[in-house]
Order: sequence, then structure tokens, then C-alpha cells
Amino acid sequence: MKKRIFYLHLFIILLVGGACRQESNGPVLKDKTAPGPVSNVVVESLHGAAKISYAVPADADLLYVKALYTAPNGVVRETKVSRYNRDLTVAGFGDTSEYKITVYAVDKSENVSPPVTVIVRPQIPPVWIVRKALAASADFGGINVRYTNPEEDDLAIVVLADDSLGRFSPVATQYTNLKEGDFSTRNMPDVPTKFGVYVRDRWGNLSDTMHMVLTPLFEQRLDRLKMKGLVLPGDAPIGYGGSIAGLFDGSTTNGFYHSSDAARMPQWFTYDMGQRAKLSRLVWHMRPGFYYSLHNPRVVEIWGSDNPNPDGSFDASWTLLATVTQIKPSGLPEGQLSQADTDAALAGQTVTFPLNTPKVRYIRFKTLKNWSNGTYVNFYEIAMWGDTK
Repeated sequence: MKKRIFYLHLFIILLVGGACRQESNGPVLKDKTAPGPVSNVVVESLHGAAKISYAVPADADLLYVKALYTAPNGVVRETKVSRYNRDLTVAGFGDTSEYKITVYAVDKSENVSPPVTVIVRPQIPPVWIVRKALAASADFGGINVRYTNPEEDDLAIVVLADDSLGRFSPVATQYTNLKEGDFSTRNMPDVPTKFGVYVRDRWGNLSDTMHMVLTPLFEQRLDRLKMKGLVLPGDAPIGYGGSIAGLFDGSTTNGFYHSSDAARMPQWFTYDMGQRAKLSRLVWHMRPGFYYSLHNPRVVEIWGSDNPNPDGSFDASWTLLATVTQIKPSGLPEGQLSQADTDAALAGQTVTFPLNTPKVRYIRFKTLKNWSNGTYVNFYEIAMWGDTK
């Protein structure tokens, strides 16, 4: 009985002690004294933004500095930075108008200093810089849009065209923060079509729309049932139950290609498309469960021929059509996948051929490097598009 009373007292002491410790770690007692304002303010105009430098007040309990401004749509935007910063950047401006920015210092009790108001006039916003440099041209199954994005901002480039109901609406959106690049719309008929292209940023600012009428080039998916392997001297030996036929069975999860233990890098295989075509694009699919790893090809060359030399050599009968290095969207280490990685893998790796690509019947798929730097190559499906006329 005495032991029970002793443990009960000990429990109460520990409980109370813990509560006291928790209470002692709570918020510091608040005051009602506001910090002084920031001083020595200097403004630097940036593209669609402004950098505001300042000196902070000497208040010991200063917590952060914030800037407020009202966008043209009436939305109040706020930027906060730590007490240790000596500048902040206000961004999201869609034009070069003057904007009033109010800067406050805030302490640990959330007391707010007197305001300091500055006027900023941003330089030309990125949406307009990118919009002015846009270029569009007819492409297979749609149009190709080229862009430059010197500030490497996060932007969306939107392509418009008439839909099935005759509404001028988005048909493709390219999200990018690359310094330059291009992309294409697909699956559109080869008839004169009105297109529009504009640029949007993450704050909802829009450029104007570039309008044009272009005629997409004809393309169709090539008949996979006509495609078959063509074994030539020097082609990689096949192993592990793989086959070239598995690349054209219509499934991205069943039949597959896999080179054997005897294969070495670089290595290649050859196949007959069963038809002559001016190729527009090719899509290959990696081995499921091993995306961006192991034996999936990473750096490849695509060669074409109308009449390959039977000795298997890369002589004048072969033309290099494209060289591709596969990029993992997330850049994560091998074995780690983001949703963007998985989505890209399921969509397949697209190889786009130049508009001056000659008509060919035979394809040689040459792998220079796989994802593991090993000697095997495997993947599960190849699909091809082009013009057979």
C-alpha cells in the first residue's frame, strides 16, 4: 500500500514538473511597443519585380520585415523576409506601371512599425520578353513553337486553336523555366488552321496573343504490324527472352527487347518498318519498375536507311536521323521517382525528327549509354509516326 502511495506521489510530481517545463518553454511575454521603421531604402527595378534594400531598426525583438502592395486586380500581395535579411524582392508585376509598396518591420509580439512607402516601376515583365521572341511554324500534326526565356522564369506557353465546337480554346500548354526550347502540338488535320499563342506566369499575368494561320503537316501512326527485326552483322545479340518483335506488340508492359550477356556498348539492333516514310517522331517506352535506371537506354542515336549494306556497317547507306539524351525530369538519384518522373515514363520518351528527314524504310537503334553504365539494353515498346505518301 505504501509503495502505491509513493508511486502515486512520484507520478504527480513528474506530471506537475513536466507541465511547468512546458509552460516555461511557451511564448515570451508580449509587449505593446512597436519597432522602429526600416531606413536607408534603395529600390532596384527588375523584370516584373523590384528589389528593395534597407537598414533594419535596432530593436532586439525584431522578427521580420514585410512589404505589401495591391495588384491591378485588387489582390493585396505580401512578401516577408527574416530579420537577418537586408533586402526583399516584390514580384508578380504584369506591366511597367508605377506601384506603391509599403514596408513594415514587425517584432516578436507582432507589433508593426510605422510604414515606409516607396514607389517602384518594374522593367518589362518576363511574359512580354518571352512573348516578343516567340516563333511558330508548321509541324507534323500541328505547329512547333520556339521560345527564349532569358530570365529562366516559371512560365506557361499556351497554344490556342478552334476545337470541335468551333471555340478558340487551348489545345496545348507548355510549362517551362528553361532558358530556351521548343515544343509541338500534335494530332491535328493538315488543313489551314487559325492558331494563337500567349504566355502566362504563376501570378496570372498574360501577354497578348500572337495570331497566325498555318497548315499542319500530314502525319499518321505507322502500322506496327508491318514492322519486324532485321538481323545484320554486328547487331547486338538478344537474350533473357527478349525479341525485336516485342517492341511492336502494342503493349508497354509485356513483350520486350533485351540484349544478352555478350553485348557491349555501344550496341544496336535493326528493324524493317515494312514501309517507306518521312518520319516525324518516335516514342519508346522503358522497362516498367525500372524507370530511369539499370538497362534502359539513356543516350541513343536513331539511324535510317532505304537500302542497308548487308555487311552491317555504318557506311553511306545509313543516315543519322537524331541523337537523344534522356533526361529524368526531377533529377533525383537512381531509384527515387517523383510524380513528374512517373508521368513522363508512362508517356514514353519522344524523339522528334527534323523536317528535312529523308524517307527511309529501315531503322537502326543505337544505344551509346544506358542508365547504369552497364552493358545491357532493354525496353518495352516503340511507336512511330510519319508520312508514307
